[in-house]
Amino acid sequence: MKIGLIAMSGIRVVNPELRALGLTLPGFVERGKMIASLPSLGLLTLAGMTPEEHEITYLDVEEAGNVATDFDLVGISSLTASVDEAYRLADEFRTLGSKVVMGGLHVSVLPEEALAHCDAVLVGNAEGVWNRLLTDAKKGDLQRIYRGGSGYQMPAFQLLQGRAYNRVTVQTSRGCPRDCEFCGASRLISRFQQKPVNRVIEEIREAKRWVELPFFELADDNTFLNHEWGKEFLRALIPEKIRWFTETDASVANDPELL
Repeated sequence: MKIGLIAMSGIRVVNPELRALGLTLPGFVERGKMIASLPSLGLLTLAGMTPEEHEITYLDVEEAGNVATDFDLVGISSLTASVDEAYRLADEFRTLGSKVVMGGLHVSVLPEEALAHCDAVLVGNAEGVWNRLLTDAKKGDLQRIYRGGSGYQMPAFQLLQGRAYNRVTVQTSRGCPRDCEFCGASRLISRFQQKPVNRVIEEIREAKRWVELPFFELADDNTFLNHEWGKEFLRALIPEKIRWFTETDASVANDPELL
């Protein structure tokens, strides 16, 4: 099959009050540009799981209207901030005859809403279920909802070669066992899963093969939750000589060695 993977990048301000304020907030425009420059780690992971018999095309949403639209299957991943745009795009591809599967946080929480715009919804993690979805699509027998599994897959960083990305996302963990009321990570993504250090280093090295001098953004909710893992990881990072950014909680201040 010919498969198109469409990345919904950037920040969308949809609340009228926020829209009125948004462009004046300090750093908002700059941060928006940075987010727009991030490739979709989820879609690259799907590509990494896709058997070679299929032809993969990775596109930013801005590119989607400028290419041939004869995809057999289109995959779209979206956050809530861009889901209206994602739904419009899904409707357009279906009108052109493509089957559309959607995934990501928003549609994982509201799969029935998404099914008004697509043929199938992938709820949760794609590992363990993506290849079954592809088999069903090839047979013309897509199910409405696929519920994801677990495991790790090397993202297809080679799809970024020659593209205008200077930032790359790598994930060291999923979810968070904390129960902070302001955060959906522990409720929406998955149970907490910590990758082995050697797997993360392998992904960083693979990304460096295809993107020149990348700045790494660790796509975690709480990278240094496990302090001993954090120390092992940071020591392993030293010889990689990379620049990186992440998010973690204030407990790192209780561990001077880690800090």
